[in-house]
Amino acid sequence: MSSVITNPISNIPINIKSHTHGWAQVWKHQLDASIDHKCTSKIKLAETVYIDHGANFGGTLNLFGGAAQEVYDRINIVLSCRNIISLDHDMPDYGVMLKPRIGAKTTFEGITEEWCDAVSKRLSTVKSLKQEDLITDGITVGDSHTIAFAAPGDMVLRNDGKTLHGAMKHGLKDMFRGAPKRHKRITFSLGSIDIRHHILRHEDFNLKHFINEYVSQGEAIDADVYYAAPVPVEFEDRRIPKTGYYKKTAFYGTEYERRELTNRFIDELDTRSGGGRVIMPPSDWYTMDSKTYANTFMEHGSSFHIAPPFYRHNDWGVSSFGS
Repeated sequence: MSSVITNPISNIPINIKSHTHGWAQVWKHQLDASIDHKCTSKIKLAETVYIDHGANFGGTLNLFGGAAQEVYDRINIVLSCRNIISLDHDMPDYGVMLKPRIGAKTTFEGITEEWCDAVSKRLSTVKSLKQEDLITDGITVGDSHTIAFAAPGDMVLRNDGKTLHGAMKHGLKDMFRGAPKRHKRITFSLGSIDIRHHILRHEDFNLKHFINEYVSQGEAIDADVYYAAPVPVEFEDRRIPKTGYYKKTAFYGTEYERRELTNRFIDELDTRSGGGRVIMPPSDWYTMDSKTYANTFMEHGSSFHIAPPFYRHNDWGVSSFGS
């Protein structure tokens, strides 16, 4: 076992339709690593242990069962490893984060100030590896759907919640987080959130002008540029987490209106970009019953993402690259 990806705080999901599972799979194939979903002692055999904090990590520890012995044991396992690298984020200081929990009913007695200080000291030496540090020929950049539309081997720069409007306002050329401008191929994945929440709020919205600006900014970049299609519209009763809400709603406009807008968006994008530059999932996803689409091709449980088995790098479900 040369390298392994794990998470000492919470399990990396094994459910293949989990968005978090999908992000771990991206790193797995980029690093040619295995995944230890439960942070077992087997990781000690690895030359390098990569810490995946999860696709939705926001800088805090979500310990639903408290700072239990399992967390204590897992952190100790990680600390005993020779080479630890933190993925996506500078290594969080678990020692500082756990200190306020000392003495709580749900905190294991082994979590003491001395132990927390030792954890902090060890983790302060851990380096990080971020997507923009990778050397790749291709890059896919955009919103949280970027994972689904990335080509195999691409650097994947997720900007969760990013709208196309916001990206163009700041400039598509400034979305690369300082990564060296050496990429031969770029795929932008933007527009789904604009369709879901924003465009239909404006009766005088000029979609043609919007798409023209999108492609114009893409064409100004010195690379072979492609554009991901917006994701299909799911049925309106699907449960959506509050993090996906805008102005207290999960979407704006009827399902029919958003479907029609999605189709027009794709048509305009294909026409303006000259044809052959729109990265599309199978066309029948856009015409099938919306509940069937959601239950078959979307991530497990809730939210609005395509499930990992149906990502582009799995040929939209034909291959098993992400299993």
